[in-house]
Amino acid sequence: MPKPAELRDQSDRRIALITGGARGIGFGIVRRFLADGFQVAFVATRAEHVEHALDILRYPVDQLYGDAIDVARPSEVGRFLDRVRARWGEIAVLVNNAGVSPKRVDQDAPWLSQTSIEEWARVIDVNLSGPFTLTRLLAPTMIAKGYGRIINVGSLAGRAMPLIAGPHYAASKAGLVGLTRAAARDLAPHGITVNCIAPGRVLSDMTGSAETEVNRSALSRIPVGRFGTAEEVAHVAAFLASPMAGFITGATIDITGGEFAA
Repeated sequence: MPKPAELRDQSDRRIALITGGARGIGFGIVRRFLADGFQVAFVATRAEHVEHALDILRYPVDQLYGDAIDVARPSEVGRFLDRVRARWGEIAVLVNNAGVSPKRVDQDAPWLSQTSIEEWARVIDVNLSGPFTLTRLLAPTMIAKGYGRIINVGSLAGRAMPLIAGPHYAASKAGLVGLTRAAARDLAPHGITVNCIAPGRVLSDMTGSAETEVNRSALSRIPVGRFGTAEEVAHVAAFLASPMAGFITGATIDITGGEFAA
């Protein structure tokens, strides 16, 4: 039985871009993709976070490139993509991981009343419009090559009743599931898969220490009795980025320790 085309030639399919790749889940995905032999470009908002990640990873410049940009600004995104193309060529794998999640100020007041229009817009711009912009900019070259992998990192907050996250974060992550399905339908005929990963409580810089009250409460709701790790999320991303996942598209994969099951 002949192999699918995507399994025969991978010479130009090993360039990956991970947004929000300097810390937490994104950093775990960067590290895993590097171990799998990808040339990896990653971005974060703060230059010091990028430099810290580069210092930890210590990969040669022909395999790892990091830069500080705001994914909510299409002009910055476009210039960054041009720099990656000039270094290595066209990006074959996109992981939309960058996200912001403002913290609740008054625990007794409804979050809707605490969320300003400006804060709402910022979360939607980073968490949802950023992935749309990158998908839209990279889709034409993926279509031309007949191959691509797009992985959106959503959240349990976009799948179930949000008990911790705010309305802006939950709405942005639910929207990311919808964007995943719409893009998957558009791009499937061109050899491009689009999937979403929805982690539950994974300890990171965003979620804070396991000893906080909110995390102790979250732990009580997880059937497996522990928090997830960035490495576990990265394993799923690595599979979805591989040629072997060519028949999976439009899916949302929940990584929640049993807290949510669709």
